[in-house]
Amino acid sequence: EEKEEEGEGVEEDDDEEENASPTDDSPDTSVIATPGSIPAEEKNAIEDAATVKENRVDTTPGNIHDSIDASTASRQDSQSIMKQETGRTSDELESVKFVDDDDCLTLSVVTWNLAETAPPEKDTSFFRRFRKDSNGPGTENPDGVGSDLVLIGAQECEEIKPRRTEGHRSRHIRRMGVTMLGREYVPLAMHSLGGIQCALYCHRDALGDVESIDLADVTCGVGNVFHNKGAIGVYLRMRRAAADGSGTTRSSRVLLVTGHLAAHVGNADARDADFRRIASELEARAPPGFLRPRRNRDGTPAERDGSRLLKSADHVFFSGDLNYRIDLPREHAEKCVIDIQRCDASGEAADALMNTLLRRDQLLRTISSGRAFEGFREGRIAFLPTFKFDRGTSDYDTSHKRRVPAWTDRILFKSDKVRVLEYGSAEEARHSDHRPVYGMYRLGWGLTERTKSKRFARKPRRRSESRRK
Repeated sequence: EEKEEEGEGVEEDDDEEENASPTDDSPDTSVIATPGSIPAEEKNAIEDAATVKENRVDTTPGNIHDSIDASTASRQDSQSIMKQETGRTSDELESVKFVDDDDCLTLSVVTWNLAETAPPEKDTSFFRRFRKDSNGPGTENPDGVGSDLVLIGAQECEEIKPRRTEGHRSRHIRRMGVTMLGREYVPLAMHSLGGIQCALYCHRDALGDVESIDLADVTCGVGNVFHNKGAIGVYLRMRRAAADGSGTTRSSRVLLVTGHLAAHVGNADARDADFRRIASELEARAPPGFLRPRRNRDGTPAERDGSRLLKSADHVFFSGDLNYRIDLPREHAEKCVIDIQRCDASGEAADALMNTLLRRDQLLRTISSGRAFEGFREGRIAFLPTFKFDRGTSDYDTSHKRRVPAWTDRILFKSDKVRVLEYGSAEEARHSDHRPVYGMYRLGWGLTERTKSKRFARKPRRRSESRRK
């Protein structure tokens, strides 16, 4: 029997810690693909992609959302944070050091807890909204914007048990990504850690802009050994020369992280610790040249606590089943959800009810306090909590555990040069007890360099030679 505290049950997730498996028994499934070395399985899926029937999930497209930057109010309570930050407009966000133009990169991110079941094709069809026509604007996306890069992260792809070969569900979700995105998208990097799956796809038009790509993973399970929890990081460097022949070159360092943090409603501190461990470990494993030089004032090397990595990257995206919950009794949270469903989704009453839940969101409180994810932002949440549903239905958990609905699945970013195009949930994908969350973003370039002309590139003469003359 579970203990009830303040009307809220103690949660027990399906992925129990004792069923976890150590990383030593997992196969090395990381793949970094170049245009000429795509895995044969993905090649076949690409060739068959044109014949896939165009079934599409009816997801409601978001607008250009304003951003919740809770870190700017670290000394305020969550109620004042929600009142002030949810009122910010997208114009206010975009005015910070970012000029949007046609030369910007477009990134789409998906996070999806599969609950150890392979999704049917119709549930993955929302991937098509990220596609673009190589000869013009995107036709699959309702806003007419396609993506240069698509990151698909999944959790609980496989049962948590020792295995020496990759499971069929991991192969299935990768195959669905290739099939739904189509032959114009190339699998650029793939990696799995236990039940966590990460796949990065690149449009063929942007392949020439990829300067380098590297992968690393961090385990956060029991004793930081078991891989039922953890994260996968992708270090990506992009460089693009100006098309006008002016000699201008733009470049960006992008860090993409997809992960699965500690479960249970009372483990917020453990989730904070997972983030700090992931950031510090990914910093320690960063490839040469990715980190910017930094030393202490006395000249000694700076400590590797993850802050150097987060400051070195022009854009950081951290997505996954972050497992942060809502600190409300089940009855209160469920009533808010029901009232939101009855209201006009865009009305003031629905916004007020949504803010009632967001004020008790553990992740927003963590950001505001600075305990973890300091400086990170998020697109405006205008969708219902994504956890936990009865599988195949739109009903929240009706089992004896009766978990509190929560936004466990999130996409956060840390950058001054990001414009949020969409942030939503594919509500029709119901095979899992989680709903997938996706976001589309415009990324400004981190550094602009102008090549000097030859007359300024000559080496200066020595002072002694000039005197002789």
